[in-house]
Amino acid sequence: MTKFDDELAATLSADDKAFLKDLEDGRGMFEQLGSAFQGPMRFWTYLMFVYTLAFVALAFFSGWQAIEAVELRETILWSAGCIISFIAIGLLKMWLFDRMNTLTILGELKKIELRLAQLSDARG
Repeated sequence: MTKFDDELAATLSADDKAFLKDLEDGRGMFEQLGSAFQGPMRFWTYLMFVYTLAFVALAFFSGWQAIEAVELRETILWSAGCIISFIAIGLLKMWLFDRMNTLTILGELKKIELRLAQLSDARG
């Protein structure tokens, strides 16, 4: 550890150390997913979740209809619907994982802010 880290560790209270330990241990994917459904963006997260479920249903329905289609034109159109649905699912999942990544970055910034505040209190 550097001298800065040693000084910083000396200034932290027990609660701050427990908070930082929790942040450093990291959270699992399901904990991160759960935190995406909280906060000011929870409405949009729920909305994207519902859209994802709708596109999953549409993808399976389109795929089934493509298999059951009699004419070539119907098969192509239902297959296109299935492919477009899977693309939409991928894009919505990317949005959700980007949201989870944003929350992780905000947690890291909060950790740095807490450490710097503790260090400045100790020095000044």
